[in-house]
Amino acid sequence: MKENLTIQDIATRAGVSKTTVSRYLNGKYGNMSLKTKAKIKAIIEEVGYRPSKQAQYLKSKKSYLLGLLVADIENLYSAYLIKSVQDALEGTDYQILIMNTNNSKKAEQKALQKLLDQNIDGILLQPVSTNIEDFKLLQDAAIPTILIDRSLVNSHWTTVQSNNYQVTKELANHIIQLGYQRIIHVSEPIENISPRVERYDGMRVEAMTQNIPLDLVELTQKGYSLEAYLAAHPLKEKTAFFAANGNALYEVVATLKRLGLEIPKDCGVSGFDDWFWAELVPPGITTIHQNPHQIGLRAAELLVAEIQEGIPVERIEIPSELHIRHSL
Repeated sequence: MKENLTIQDIATRAGVSKTTVSRYLNGKYGNMSLKTKAKIKAIIEEVGYRPSKQAQYLKSKKSYLLGLLVADIENLYSAYLIKSVQDALEGTDYQILIMNTNNSKKAEQKALQKLLDQNIDGILLQPVSTNIEDFKLLQDAAIPTILIDRSLVNSHWTTVQSNNYQVTKELANHIIQLGYQRIIHVSEPIENISPRVERYDGMRVEAMTQNIPLDLVELTQKGYSLEAYLAAHPLKEKTAFFAANGNALYEVVATLKRLGLEIPKDCGVSGFDDWFWAELVPPGITTIHQNPHQIGLRAAELLVAEIQEGIPVERIEIPSELHIRHSL
């Protein structure tokens, strides 16, 4: 039967001191006898006692709250990240507060302030920009921070992300080796968002090295679409599209379908992000498969380690791989 007992009540029933029960609850057995441990354990199980987490947190001066800021919660990648972070924290005392910044610097600053007001112990940050000066609030607070998916220039925080540049360069070479004479790189606005910059640089460098024309089409919220671009620049040479993330890939596939263009007969298609539907779209889209689950797990584990013992600053790239299908 569960009773509303205190540590003192448990101590009285066990015939030991309150300090001894407290040491048992904190796993500090020291010279505690097996008989005493067994007696305390039996009483706790009998009455269904659970120590007050709030009291423990107040005593340790920790909140055991972590913040996770994602740039776009509607992006499927964010769903994978969130789940992986929750998986990593399973079995720990830490809880996660999730904030969406909607790729807005203003929203990001507000979210950071709200998290700091909660006295959080650490932050997992998918930053909106690459400028470290935009994060003075976080620097001044000296909160343990791990950057996730996106990097910052001259940052003193550990970053966990995909190997965007190298794997995109490999895909560019694959496209060119298949005989394509023109590549159209389709991306959400690149601005200073590091994965978009790195993927464009990987595609651009390889295309330039092999003397292949590369066009950049940025999908903006101001109405400029891929369809408008193709109306002004019709396909003539053997052309392959590269979509820089899952959202861009969806736009490419949808646009080609509206225009009645067949993949790969009329043009080739490839993309970054191997979302579940990529292999279902005929004839199966060649993609770069990154590992958001491993990125989230590693970042969360590093943040806990940073809070508890400190870690050296490093840039960790989780390998991605090409999934070759029949769209090129």
